[in-house]
Amino acid sequence: MGWERTIYFAVVFSLRLVGPVFGYLMSSFFLKFYENPLEDPGYGPEDPRWIGAWWIGFLLQGVLQLLLTIPLALFPRRLPGQKRLPTNSEANDKLNSGFKGLIAALKRLLKNPLYLSIVVNTIMNIFGSVGHFVMLPKYMEQQFRLTASDASLYSGPPGIIAVMLSTLLGGYLIWKYKPNVKSQIATMIILESISAVGYLLLMVPHCDKVEMSHFGLENYGLALEGQCNVNCNCTTKVFTPLCGSDGKTSYFSPCFAGCTENMNKSFSDCSCILDPDGQRTNSYAKEGFCVSLGCWSQALGYIISLPILQFIASILRVQYTVILVRSINPEDKSIALGLFEALICIFGFVPYLSAFGALVDSSCLIWEKSCGKTGNCWFYDIDKFNTILHVVSGVFSFMAAASLIPTYFLSDRLKDLYEDENDTCCTAKQNEKGVVKNNQETNSASEL
Repeated sequence: MGWERTIYFAVVFSLRLVGPVFGYLMSSFFLKFYENPLEDPGYGPEDPRWIGAWWIGFLLQGVLQLLLTIPLALFPRRLPGQKRLPTNSEANDKLNSGFKGLIAALKRLLKNPLYLSIVVNTIMNIFGSVGHFVMLPKYMEQQFRLTASDASLYSGPPGIIAVMLSTLLGGYLIWKYKPNVKSQIATMIILESISAVGYLLLMVPHCDKVEMSHFGLENYGLALEGQCNVNCNCTTKVFTPLCGSDGKTSYFSPCFAGCTENMNKSFSDCSCILDPDGQRTNSYAKEGFCVSLGCWSQALGYIISLPILQFIASILRVQYTVILVRSINPEDKSIALGLFEALICIFGFVPYLSAFGALVDSSCLIWEKSCGKTGNCWFYDIDKFNTILHVVSGVFSFMAAASLIPTYFLSDRLKDLYEDENDTCCTAKQNEKGVVKNNQETNSASEL
């Protein structure tokens, strides 16, 4: 039955998300180990200089994939009882017979407003939800002062599991109640709009902004060098944050703080540090950022709110595929799915990472500088990072909702979502046979 297709799509889509869940869990686990597990760097994962063993996950997955190819290689070229297919199947003969058939199919698809609206909606969703998802670990690490391991753990699995459960629930509800096309598309628009508002509301949970000591602004960010450290030859190659004696101001490193003495991660005789009275005296500092009270409660609010938002937004995600397939002619299905993947890759997956990366980089205040080259960003304007990440995601989610409005008004062109094409074909053939049989009986009666 055609309505069972929704259940199949929901199950398959959910199972595809099992891999990313395990990927994030492995990432969280291996990032607790140093990049070179045989070396002790002298500091822990909480230190900004820490680089986790990111490569172990890739190595383990590669070995597992290699092992899984062994049983696949043992299968015969054709399973017993399988019919030998002709070189060119009749179903694809018209499409694959020549270049003209391909061009004709592409023209039909590119002139199909229903098909194009789903493509545009998917691209907008990639820029919104996927862009936010990719940048989320970095944001949580910077905003809530989490380690890379914890940021990977909290940003990935909760949201992915929520999407899995939501997809299964949505597939079941569609299978059980079989709503009409217009009501489904209207619900999609509402859910996309809720998602957009949700992204904007996610700007609310945040920690107190880190006050980094600086001496003005430069073209590339904060100017860290002043009269108190001008002769220290400091660089931004290594980030070792200190908390000043006032408990509020942070310093990029002991060198930029003008500290000359170090005893058990406590620095003194620091010429650039202000004392609690605001006087620039030879004060002291301790290693690490200044403690932000209530930061974990803010992080917890974000960690709980995001999966709820993703659950709501993904309830009818499977129906996008169903509507896409139903909006085209059956003979164009193969080309339509291939063109769909090509378009979202070219206009979605390829540019979104560069675009989002450039926007996030614009919020960087301190870059790593080594041998005249720019490396990673050490310190962000977290308020700007917060605004960019969530406003951009919210705007694209609103655009995704708007792209479904033409689909709603054109939905009368859609076929019955719950009627199987094979059943339709079979019914048509049976009706045709019945008509022929009746004609034969009529002719026989006339002859008599």
